[in-house]
Amino acid sequence: MKKATVLLLTAVLLLGLAACGETQPDPTEAPVETPASVQTEAPDPTEAPAEEDESLLETAKSFEGKPLEELIAAIGEPLSSDYAPSCLGDGEDGNLYYDGFTVYTYRDEGGETVNYVE
Repeated sequence: MKKATVLLLTAVLLLGLAACGETQPDPTEAPVETPASVQTEAPDPTEAPAEEDESLLETAKSFEGKPLEELIAAIGEPLSSDYAPSCLGDGEDGNLYYDGFTVYTYRDEGGETVNYVE
């Protein structure tokens, strides 16, 4: 009986953690349609990325840990973005989509910070 309880609690914990990373739509908000011009095809893996794309990616990576406003001033606005409640705090996790890479952010009352770029 004790072993079954431990297994059950472990399963519940793992399910709770797995659900944390999933973005759920807010049922009170109207669905947001993404313009067709924003949707891009995945690049052909046999093609090398353009030098400009690599340069923007490297520039964006240099802003990890800095305010999002500084990144936008350096490389421009994203093509699109989405936000969801954060698992890490009272704020929101953001995904900002640029051509060829994604910028992950965290925002709260204090502002928005670039966490990671890939």
